Amino acid sequence: MTSNTPVTEKVHGYPRFAGQIEIRPESAIFRRFGALNAENLLYLQAELTDLETSLRQQQKVDSESGHPRKSKYSRSWYPLSISEKHGDTIQLDIVLEIRKKLKAYNEALVQQACILAYPKPARSDIEYIQNFLHVGSGKTLCGGDARTWGTYPERTNFSPDLITLCPRAKEDPFSNLAVEKTIDYLFQCGCHRFMKPNRTHGVIGYEDTTVFKITYWITSIVASLIPILSIAILYKVNSMKARLGIIAGFNVLISICLSGLTNAKRSEIFAITAAFAAVQVVFVSSDKASTTECKVITGI
Repeated sequence: MTSNTPVTEKVHGYPRFAGQIEIRPESAIFRRFGALNAENLLYLQAELTDLETSLRQQQKVDSESGHPRKSKYSRSWYPLSISEKHGDTIQLDIVLEIRKKLKAYNEALVQQACILAYPKPARSDIEYIQNFLHVGSGKTLCGGDARTWGTYPERTNFSPDLITLCPRAKEDPFSNLAVEKTIDYLFQCGCHRFMKPNRTHGVIGYEDTTVFKITYWITSIVASLIPILSIAILYKVNSMKARLGIIAGFNVLISICLSGLTNAKRSEIFAITAAFAAVQVVFVSSDKASTTECKVITGI
């Protein structure tokens, strides 16, 4: 089989699972093994601590020995580097062992820092893996790692230290929810029957970007309609108490929309809400002044 073999034709187990990860990178979800990584660092740290203590003690012994060559070990690398010729390698052996352990420790430290930076996977992607493994009727994985991602009957029984190598693009809450729910809903409704499988992978799929485009247009329309709707309603209402209530209601609405339809920060939400309220107040004030002027002119 070539690398372009459709997923449905690959052998059950790791080959088919890996093929599924290839066509859906968001399902590249693995365990972080946080406890094991931390334990490894602790062991390396303990070894280095003991080696450091041994080195300091040996440095003191050699420095205070009064020997013309040993007393120079702490001041010059050359006599220490050739100490093997004189059959005195205690300090040199410790230095070389520390060098080896430090390399392993630093590499593990950097790797752990990188691993900790990986985000947790989306719940929908974990459920996608559960569904995929369930479709295999137990043929997909049967080893000790088969329950790493939970199971179809037990959705929440997955490893708590899962990470994703390809996190989904973090859009606004509305777009993220739409991606999670809409694509599953399209498959449940049977819309996939009207689509052709991918020539390379032999499966049908929907792109997140398509949903993001739709949510972008929805957000844009809502953003343009709210100010117009607010002014239109305020124009029709004459009661000042009612107008103040409408302004308060639209302020709440605009803050909810900013929280749900955008990635605006709290400070930005406060600023935009205050600016929107100011625009409404200016309109009400100018409209009230115009009404009073008309009444004076007409003698009412």
